[in-house]
Amino acid sequence: MNVDIQPKTPTKLHLGCGTNKLKDWINIDSVKGCSPDLVHDITQPLPYDDLTIDEILAEDLLEHFDKYMRFVVFGEWARVLKPGGKITVQVPNFKKILLRYFKFGYNNFVDFIFGENILRSEIYIGHFGNHKWGYSEESLRDFVQQFGIEPVSIEKNGLNLRMTGEKKRHVSAVQLNKIQIYSHANATGIGKASLPFGTVREKIQIYQENLNGSRK
Repeated sequence: MNVDIQPKTPTKLHLGCGTNKLKDWINIDSVKGCSPDLVHDITQPLPYDDLTIDEILAEDLLEHFDKYMRFVVFGEWARVLKPGGKITVQVPNFKKILLRYFKFGYNNFVDFIFGENILRSEIYIGHFGNHKWGYSEESLRDFVQQFGIEPVSIEKNGLNLRMTGEKKRHVSAVQLNKIQIYSHANATGIGKASLPFGTVREKIQIYQENLNGSRK
């Protein structure tokens, strides 16, 4: 009996690829005009089973999701990644970016952080905004570790942080739902100081359903 002992080709996802499509990767983006291999809204569940992906690359993507949505998005990345799988994430180095305020002044600083970034004049990305959350080396490390990802390296690259991590353990949806998300605004104002991710996830789903219903 012949047995196929050829190694399987690794399944690698390039998330938020834009027009930068990589060979031997599944290039995924929500914008059809970028002609990705797969058109997919990153805020929705990835069309892959648990523990089936060997490697994930997400450059200049995670910062486009706010304080709460980033848990939904990154939770999906961790869900599909195999134990021992590699993930590389690049985000702006917010501590370093703060220095731009003093160098370039208020208007340029605000536009740099929140202004729309038209990546290509012929492809209007539209309504993503630049940054909806900021990261430091410490906060990025703490964030990914909640999902069973252990940073192997975090490098400073210009105004960016580039983290390469390895999935050390699989965190189930039940475990993720228990993660407490702290809100300083609530702690010092009205509301609970923290909410479990499960509650946050439910509220986001309700919002998305209502939004989609209003578009029909």
